[in-house]
Parts: sequence; C-alpha cells; structure tokens
Amino acid sequence: MTEWQQDPRVKAPGKIALTLHKLGGLTMALLIRLSIQLRYWRAYRHADSALERGNLRLQRDFRLNFALSGDTAMRRFKFRCRYSRYYQLQLLRQILQQQAQTVFGREHGFADIESLRQYREQVQLQDYETLRPYIQRHLQGEADVLLQGKPCYYATTSGSTGEPKFIPVTRAQQQSAHQDAARLWGYSLQQNHPRAFAGKSLVIVSPAVEGHAPDGTPFGSISGQYIQDLDEAIKHKYLLPYAVYCIKDYDARYYTILRLGMAAADVSLVSSTNPSTLSLLAEKGVLWQDMLLDDLAHGGINSQFALEPEIRAVLLPLCQANPQRAAALRALQKQDPEQRLRPYHYWPQLAVIACWTGGNSAFFLQKMQQWYGQVHIKDLGFLASEIRGSIPLALDQSAGLLTIEDNFFEFARVNDVQQGDLNPEQRQYLLADELCTGERYYLYFSNIAGLYRYDLNDIIEVKGFHGTTPLIDFVQKGKGVTNITGEKIYEQQVLAAITVAQQQTSLHCVFFQCLASAPQGGYQLFAEFSQPPALQQLQHFAGAFEQALQQQNIEYRSKRLSQRLSAVQVHALASGTLEQFKRRRVAAGVREAQFKTVPLTADASLSTEFVIISSTAAKENQYVA
Repeated sequence: MTEWQQDPRVKAPGKIALTLHKLGGLTMALLIRLSIQLRYWRAYRHADSALERGNLRLQRDFRLNFALSGDTAMRRFKFRCRYSRYYQLQLLRQILQQQAQTVFGREHGFADIESLRQYREQVQLQDYETLRPYIQRHLQGEADVLLQGKPCYYATTSGSTGEPKFIPVTRAQQQSAHQDAARLWGYSLQQNHPRAFAGKSLVIVSPAVEGHAPDGTPFGSISGQYIQDLDEAIKHKYLLPYAVYCIKDYDARYYTILRLGMAAADVSLVSSTNPSTLSLLAEKGVLWQDMLLDDLAHGGINSQFALEPEIRAVLLPLCQANPQRAAALRALQKQDPEQRLRPYHYWPQLAVIACWTGGNSAFFLQKMQQWYGQVHIKDLGFLASEIRGSIPLALDQSAGLLTIEDNFFEFARVNDVQQGDLNPEQRQYLLADELCTGERYYLYFSNIAGLYRYDLNDIIEVKGFHGTTPLIDFVQKGKGVTNITGEKIYEQQVLAAITVAQQQTSLHCVFFQCLASAPQGGYQLFAEFSQPPALQQLQHFAGAFEQALQQQNIEYRSKRLSQRLSAVQVHALASGTLEQFKRRRVAAGVREAQFKTVPLTADASLSTEFVIISSTAAKENQYVA
C-alpha cells in the first residue's frame, strides 16, 4: 500500500521520540509502584485487625491497578495524539486488512484499496439502514458478513424507523474502545479530583443483557456490560450491586437505588448519562422520603415496590437497619427550608457528578445542581451506542479528545452538508488534523466492528487541540434542524430563546418541546413549568420567546415579517408531563439511560398525548422588525 506513505502531511514518530516515550513510561510505572507499596506497607504495619488489613489490601490493589494501567494508557494516548494522521491511517489500513474477506469487504474491494482517496471512492457514507441487511445476517448466526467472524454482543438502541438498532460489538472492541477508553476517563478524573474516588461510586446504568439474538448472541447496554465485567479490585468501589440494574419495574429500581444510596454517607461520585435522570432520582427521594427513612431505621425494602423475588433476596442482606443514620437524615430533612431530603444531605462527601453536559443536556444541569449542590461535573464524553467518540480530560467542560486509537474519523463542514449543493461523494472530507478551532462539522467514522464511514447525523464543534488531535464537543443532532419555509431553526437557537424567555419572566421550564408544524404554518412550544402559569404570565413568556427566536434566526424573522410563518403558540402542560413522556418512550423501547428530550422536532406524534392546561400565542406582529 505505497500510496498511504505519499501524503507529506503524514508525520510518523521518530525512533528517539518512541524511545523516550517508552523509557518515560517504565520510569513512571516504577515510581507509582514504589510510592503506593510504601504508603500501604506503613498503614499495614499499624493495622489492628485482620479485617483492617484485608481492607487495606483491597485499597492497595485498587490503587495499583488503577494508577499503573491508567498512567500507561494515558501516556500512550497523549503520545499518539501528537501524530494523529499517522495513527489514523494506520488504523484504517488495519481495518481494511482485517475485514477484506468479509461479504462487505469483498463487495467494496477492501483488498485492493491503496489510499484514503480510493477508500472514499469505493465506500459511500453508511448509516444503520444501509448496513441493516448485513447485520441481520449476523443476527441469524452467519459469520464474515460485515465483520470478520461474528459479533460477541450487540449494543441496542432505538432506530429512526421504529425498529431497534443492533450495533455489532467484538471482543477486541470491548477491550479497546470500551474498557481502555473508560480507564482513560477514570484515570483523568483521578488526576482532576482525587476525592472523586475517596468513597463509593453510585453509578446508574441499564442491564448488560436484555435479550438474545436468534443465534443466541446477547444484546443490551454497553455501560451495563462494562459494570458487569469490572475487575474485582475495582468493583468493590461501586455501591450498587449489578442486580439493581436488572429490576424491571421503573419505580422499584429508583426506590432501591435510593434505599441503598441513603445508607451510604461516603458516596463521592454519582454517575448517570443524563442529568435529568439524576434530577428525577432526587425528586423521587423527596416523594418517598418517609418510607425510605422508615426502611433505613428498621431494615428491609418496602414491600409495595415490585422487586423480583430473587433480586429482593440478593439485596435484603445489604439493607440492614441503621436507626442512627435514619435519625440523622430525619434531622437534616427537618432543617431544610422546604423540609425536603436532598442528595446533598445524604451524600455530604459527594465530589463529582459524571453525566452528559453537551447539547440539550446542558439545559437540565442547573436543575440537577439545585438538588446535588455545586459539585464538579465530569462530562462522560461524546457517547452513542455505536461509538465512544471522545474522552474529556478536564472537569467542568464538555469537550473531549477524539478517540483516535479506536475509530478512524472523517469530517465535513456543516454548511457543505446542509446547503445540499453537493452530493455526499463530492463533498470535501477532512481528517482530524485538518479541522479548525471554533468550526462545526458532521462526523463520520469507521471501526473494527463493521461500521464503515458511518454517519451518526451528529454535529460537533472543535474547542481546541492536543498535539494534532482535536478536542470536540457535541452540539446537536443534524436532524435537530427544522424547516417549514426556509427558516432552518436549530436546537441551539430554541435553547437560547428558552433561556432568554425564562430570564425575562418569572416562569421556569421543567421540560419543553418545540414543534415545527407545517399544517399550522408555524411553531408550537409545549412547556411544563415549575408552577402552573397564569394566562398573563404565559402571554409574557410567549412574547419573550418569540422575540428571542427572531433575534437568534434572521431567516425566521424574515419569514414572520412576510407572514409566511405565524407567531409561536405556547401550550402550558400539566405537572408531571416530563416523567409521563419518559415513561412512554421507555415503554416504546428506548432504554432509560439513553432517554433524551427532544427540544425541536417536526414529528407531531411526539406531542399527541400531552395534557395542555392553557395556551396562548405571541401577537401576530409582536417583535417583527
């Protein structure tokens, strides 16, 4: 493949750089081992009991495992980030060689591809629907179709057509793209804030196995599988036993998480992909606070919650009576101005929350922090069932380094894609080192598990670089753009208009969804407010939202001026709409941990079951300039 080396921009690491990198890693590993062994040798000598010595050994093993593997992985990753083009092309060649004899590889001539240009010519952009026929053959047990051999697992998620997606996962990918990437994320958190791992970690995920394909291959949640496969030296840091994630009843699972969580005062890290899940957990804690405190005082799990008998049997020994703890929490609840028991009451050592912060998740962070306090946030990165696309290395920011070791990335400028002047084959596709800080791009990737030039329909923004590798931030779904008559409204513009309307009124949204309604000739905003609004308040909010949306989007203002669009209608929704909407989505097959609100849509079916308590519209000529 001589053409791979002809690109003058491919900078390979030299022998001196490689040697220094290796020596630095060996030296640091030795220092880490000596430091941790010495610290625990001293503590071990002064231990008073066999139990204490056993706990010290567990702590030592955890720290050794975590620090040694984390430092090695981080050094390798950052080194490769200096030479992203070289390692990216190396990865692409590896993928093509490995998958050359698959059905997809033979159809697309993988064995004959000798350049990136040729790869792009022979393999068009793919999405799940174009790959579904190949995946269906794998699901029936056929090997060497989309990838070499067969998947060992499928990550499932909802599909755009209503049929679920089954994303192939290989054992090599489980190790590299899942466990190694998680190790990098965790090690960076340890470097950011050591107190995050001082106590227990309360992590909310979905079950690893939710069913089996026709050939018997399991499918479910990647995050659940990661928890299930944790090394014993690390697993003891996790508060919730795996059985909790297998509780099917929605409320029973939340109650059990809270029951076990309230008993542990030393929780230092809480993690769930969606911040709205953490807010809901806190609200449930208030709703059930009397039952929870009673269970904590007397032991057990309230019988009104439908736990599977075998799971209840596993968990009951962990739910011992602790009247002193219950009394202390009861006192904190009574001291609260609203007599609410909040997470910052029962987790005073909480140092970091791990969740999404990019895209529309940012809208829910403020509400979440009212429950948990002003703790640090560690973003989980650019995540989907198909990919772990970035690893944030800093606290309180959503941007993360592109996962160049696991995925071959290509990018196209947003304007090139959305203007529609060029078909996909004629667009300019860029590699990671060709991007520009502050610019937005559509992202495509190829991996070792059978996804080739895969289009997630996601828009990212470049926030900076480490070496030649970009720090990226998820902005929005590409389909989060609506267009009734040329106005092209973006999710980010709706989010900004909501923020302005809240600032200018006394109303605060718990949940909202903006519908582009072509039959109505305009936009409808469905919103659940923290308090039911008076009609005058709702009118004020509608006017403020209309004005802000016009300021955000000049084409929208132009279409309003020309009366091609009518004024925004705002519908106040009944209390509890968000939770009911989530329940319906989960019942329809969306995994709880993957549930996301839909800030902007043209799908009227998403709002058909909303209960509207009052409605108004901005004045037809309001704020049109």
